[in-house]
Amino acid sequence: MNPASIDEVIEKLESILQWSKEHSSRVGYFASLYLRVTQTIKSKLGTGYFDNDERLEKLDVHFAARYFKVVEQFQNNDPAMPKAWAVAFNAITNNELIIVQHLLLGMNPHINIDLGAAAAETSPGVAIHGLHDDFQKVNTILASIIPTVLSELSELSPLLYLLEDIAEKEEEAIINFSMKVARDFAWKLAIELAPLTLPNQQIVIEQKNISIAQLSEKIIDPGFMGASVLKIINSVEVKNVTQIIDTLNAGNELLELMEQGQDIILNPQALKKAPNQVYYFQIAKGEWTGDFNFKIKSWSKMFGASISLKNKMLLTMMGLFQKIIGNASIKSIITPLPNEGKAGVAKNDFRIHKGWFTLFVSKEDYHLSPNGKGVVVDAHVRFGPFSFLFKEHDVYPAVIYDNGFKALYHIDLLGTKFIGNYTVRSDQKQVHSILENDWAKAEETLNIQ
Repeated sequence: MNPASIDEVIEKLESILQWSKEHSSRVGYFASLYLRVTQTIKSKLGTGYFDNDERLEKLDVHFAARYFKVVEQFQNNDPAMPKAWAVAFNAITNNELIIVQHLLLGMNPHINIDLGAAAAETSPGVAIHGLHDDFQKVNTILASIIPTVLSELSELSPLLYLLEDIAEKEEEAIINFSMKVARDFAWKLAIELAPLTLPNQQIVIEQKNISIAQLSEKIIDPGFMGASVLKIINSVEVKNVTQIIDTLNAGNELLELMEQGQDIILNPQALKKAPNQVYYFQIAKGEWTGDFNFKIKSWSKMFGASISLKNKMLLTMMGLFQKIIGNASIKSIITPLPNEGKAGVAKNDFRIHKGWFTLFVSKEDYHLSPNGKGVVVDAHVRFGPFSFLFKEHDVYPAVIYDNGFKALYHIDLLGTKFIGNYTVRSDQKQVHSILENDWAKAEETLNIQ
């Protein structure tokens, strides 16, 4: 029986997770993230995020019903399963696939086909055009799955960062199965299906399944170079199905990166209470001081990283210097400029030093997004007292969430990438951060003055 509400969708997904654990089935991988997507959507109902909550819940129910049907077909060995889903479920027992591949195999048919079909079912005929904005907001939440997985699976898949190398080359089907292409494809399919009768809709859906199934095959076998990298990643991944399901299901709301949510613009009143405004204009403003520690976790990985020799020399000096002298000091001054840019700008004069000796200086502009969460950081940085030798200009995204008490930065620095997690203490007088990649880690503790 199909669900009648979003609460029933959540209950059904929880039952699929329980079944997956009992049968040690990788079906639970995608179901875990799908549950978090649904919980995130539910959390936004009644908040003004969606234009029409009743219609959005109806879309969520129709969307989920299509997934529940194919899960039931899989459990009953029904050969009538749609082609693209058949590829995904036939790969369930494939031990050579990494966790992210299994997730993408579920995302591919569900977003590319099921979402468009569910939208046409929810708003048939000309009514489909009125669904556009809420449809895009759902897509923004769905798009957050990939960055969320990459930030949370490091313990289960310690070499997952190698997927970035694939994305930078031609094997984009693995990590970038392209959410943007998928969301555009799904909306075009919805527009195509909405005016059709149900039998004619089914003909179109079956035709689309052919190309989407082919994309699934590319996710499984991305070619020699991609497969070589995936084999390395797979060799050190955790294989315990229940542990993986629990990890995928243990996170908070999915994080929406600025570039994924750029189509959403909050009204001025809602924007004042938005996480990015609260974080930069209320909590962070003023002068902060504290401690900084940096260490190289793996010297071999650092020297093997694809960064310049100059940056490797600088990282070596930083690592040795910190090991010898201990923690350094930080001074940060945040200046809010709420009337600049699209939704305000904040400036940060940031300095790391040991006594009089300057280790790092950064002049940063935070350009806040009107979506209420996103931020683009424009940073001019220099290392040590010799700025003409070690300086760079970096631009990277961040997202502010948890009502402005947490921030996630995707930092470009020294030719490599760091994930920066910032947490504000409940009294708003201290911020603790961890900046980390596979071979280096930095920690900051800042106190308001």
